[in-house]
Amino acid sequence: MKQIDIIEGLLYIAGDNGLSEESLIMNVPITKLQLAEAVQSYEKDHFVIEKNGDKYFLKTSLAMEKYIKRILENSTDKKLSQASLEVLSIIAYNQPITRAGIESVRGIVSDGPINTLVGKGLVKKKHVTDERAIHFETTQRFLEVFGLESLSDLPSDDMIAEQEEIDLFFNSLKEQN
Repeated sequence: MKQIDIIEGLLYIAGDNGLSEESLIMNVPITKLQLAEAVQSYEKDHFVIEKNGDKYFLKTSLAMEKYIKRILENSTDKKLSQASLEVLSIIAYNQPITRAGIESVRGIVSDGPINTLVGKGLVKKKHVTDERAIHFETTQRFLEVFGLESLSDLPSDDMIAEQEEIDLFFNSLKEQN
């Protein structure tokens, strides 16, 4: 079996978690240079291998986009509720965080939104040593869905405050007209 076929199979099985360069090098076996060359020369009409951060992912190609869109458009629960978005932002900015921590910030029980986010693969449970409570953190899928390389790409408090001021300014202009 060719190295690229092994890489493709491993990335397929890894799914949304992807595999690190180190993991691929150890399991194929392949050198770093050979891996880069194999990924560069990978040619399939329906798949591409992409590197995001320190991980490699097997993804569908743009040629598959129209077929994938059809399936996704027929999906009944493709959007996140306001509650789920609130919980997701709390987890993203405070991770790892317990269910009680999330509920403390929101002021309301958050079991439903947490379960939705776990089910969609945007957050996962994390066990913290010496603590009984389950913590939650975002996943690699979260980064991909929101187009982030890492958590450091999340908007800062200053950026959010500035955007809120801009929104308020433009909203007041609309109300005056």
